[in-house]
Formats: sequence, structure tokens, C-alpha cells
Amino acid sequence: MLTLLRLAGLGICAATGLVSLAAPVYASEHEHKHEVQHAAPVLKPGQKWASDEVLRQGMDNIRKAMLANREAIEKERLGAQDYQKLAAAVSKETANIVKNCRLSKDADAAFHTIVLADLMQSTEMMQTSPKVQVQRAGAFAVLQSLRHYGNYFQHPGWEIGQ
Repeated sequence: MLTLLRLAGLGICAATGLVSLAAPVYASEHEHKHEVQHAAPVLKPGQKWASDEVLRQGMDNIRKAMLANREAIEKERLGAQDYQKLAAAVSKETANIVKNCRLSKDADAAFHTIVLADLMQSTEMMQTSPKVQVQRAGAFAVLQSLRHYGNYFQHPGWEIGQ
């Protein structure tokens, strides 16, 4: 049993590593000029980064899709194809955000560092893993990315819950 858990852990680590290699390629399609960021620009306590309509609409659509499936995710009721469909919906919105948002340089860098990289990795886990439990972990990670978005970006009425 312990050997099996170790092998599963290595598989998850390997998948995460491969996804992290793909994330910069996807992000480079963004129309803004980006430099490699190792840390998000810093805000003063209590402040949040500005958002634009494209970002708010895309994140709202991702939130709605995830919250509509939240109970099923939590109660392990989704199958592999369900996670793939959910991931496709999230990916579509993410691609639209990347292509069309017009944030300030610092807000854009913060979005890429705080939200987008994790969102893309999580979605990739949901789309490509042959294991439902890994897909489920990806879904939980998407929900966490949504929480980070709400904590760091201005978005009136944003709520994701626990």
C-alpha cells in the first residue's frame, strides 16, 4: 500500500511538473508584453488590484461553472468526462481572459502570478489526468485560485465561500 501511495505521489509530481512547463507557453500568447515574474508586485495592506470587464466576466463565468459543480466535486460524484467538460469550460474562459484583458502592467503581472498560473495547472490536471482523484484535486485547486482572485482583485460582489 505504501509503495502504491509513493508511486501515485510521483505521478502527481511528474504531471504537475509537465503542466508547469506548459503554462509559460500558454501565457506567452497573451497580447501584453510579459517578463518572467517570480513574485507578484506588492500592494499596500487592504488594497486590491484593479480588474477590467473582460477579467471580471471571465472569472464570473469560471466561478459559476465551478460553484454549479461544487457539491458534486465535494461528494465525489463526478466522473472523468465530467471533469474534462468542466476543465474545457474553464479553459475557454481563461483563453478569453488572456487574449482580451487590458490590465495595467502591475495588475497583469499580479494576475499571472497569483491566479493564472495555478488556474492553468489545475485545469490541465482536470483535462489530462487518467485518475479521477487527480482530476478532483485539480477542481479543488481551481476553487482555491478563485479564492485568491477574490482576495487580491477588485470585483464587486465576488464571493466563493469556503
